[in-house]
Amino acid sequence: MSTREESVQSAGLAGSVAVLCLSAFVVMIDSTVVQVMVPALTASFDAGLDDVLWVFNGFVIAYAALLITAGRLGGVHGPRRLLIAGLVVFALASLAGGLATSLPQLVAARVAQGVGGAMIVPQALTLIAAVFPAERRGAALGLVSATMALAAVLGPVGGGLVVTTWGWRWVFLVNVPVCLAAVVLARRWVPPGVTASRGRLDWGGVVLIGVGLATASYALLGPGRLPWLAPAAVLIAMFAARQRRQPDPLMPPRVFRDRAFLVAGWVGAAQFGVLAGLMLLVSVRVQSELGGDAIDTGLALLPMAVAAGLISPVAGWLSDRIGGGPIMAAGMLALGAGASGFALSTSGLAVAALAVAGLGVGLVMAPASTEAIRRLAPDLVPAASGVLNTARQAASLLGVAVIGGIAQAGPGAFTTAAGTLTALALLSGLAGLLLLPRHVRDDALTNRP
Repeated sequence: MSTREESVQSAGLAGSVAVLCLSAFVVMIDSTVVQVMVPALTASFDAGLDDVLWVFNGFVIAYAALLITAGRLGGVHGPRRLLIAGLVVFALASLAGGLATSLPQLVAARVAQGVGGAMIVPQALTLIAAVFPAERRGAALGLVSATMALAAVLGPVGGGLVVTTWGWRWVFLVNVPVCLAAVVLARRWVPPGVTASRGRLDWGGVVLIGVGLATASYALLGPGRLPWLAPAAVLIAMFAARQRRQPDPLMPPRVFRDRAFLVAGWVGAAQFGVLAGLMLLVSVRVQSELGGDAIDTGLALLPMAVAAGLISPVAGWLSDRIGGGPIMAAGMLALGAGASGFALSTSGLAVAALAVAGLGVGLVMAPASTEAIRRLAPDLVPAASGVLNTARQAASLLGVAVIGGIAQAGPGAFTTAAGTLTALALLSGLAGLLLLPRHVRDDALTNRP
């Protein structure tokens, strides 16, 4: 390959990463921004808190329910097509949310945003696996992971500024030009037809897993709903049984025969669960103990997000060279230490502990994704991406539900909750270190018979 061809290829890869970062950013920031809008929405629609919370719940339920289906659709129709369609859906839903004249209209728009988000997010891993050389995937995933980490924390801060300056409607309206710009860039930089196949979609499986995951998400989003987990488990079990009989399954069972996928998938999900639980503890301390608000919570979390954003590309680059096991183990150790340090410290030391936790997050996010797909056949990556993102979303909801319950148990509950997060982080990191298959050079994997 000539120097000019290499330069053009590198520019195309950089453009693809930029599109994926921008797409992930707009979805992640909208998944966290609603908490700062609650007072404005209750006043605007003269509604109660329980009703307004469906602006958040509607997004989460739709998003979680469709990740597996959207991942598989990316394999059937091509991830570029799904990415662009998801961006269009997200833009239209954002426009509808910004123009909503009633709370039901806004909730419906948020559900549509969840649909668009579910179409967008799984395509990042699929596209990176298909477009990038094996030895550069970790670095690319590191950049996307850094963007997502920053967006998760900047949502409350940036959203608070927008609500205060221009009003809550602009939180949604500002998405429209961003999504349209991402569409233009995707058409320019993301290769068409990548990994598209002529497989058929298992619609029965779509209904079972969609309703099952939506029910499970509903059960975890509020107190008193845990009995809903029983029918959710039945539906998900029926889906799993159906997949074994399907000639073209929505979630191919052979994905779960890969040990690296299972181990790295578990570590990645555990990291999201610990992170969600820790963010809840930060919110409790800032808002309940210190009298702050959601914006203050976002500012308290900013050192964690910055640390994660800075180290994530480095962790992805290292995982391409030495394997992700040791890096993930170090990350989970740092995340656990940060959770304990935050619970036991005050003022500046607590902020430093959150920065340590952020380093842990950044060390885990990209290597977990890289290791999960490293040994999978290309046709399995779209379905695997949907499964990984679903597991992480479920772990986040479960982390909030469990840690929230522990934190309300009485004296010493805050420390107990942090200790639970630390134990989960350390055990998961150890499992990744011991159980992840030995690192093999990616060119050896690519050229194996």
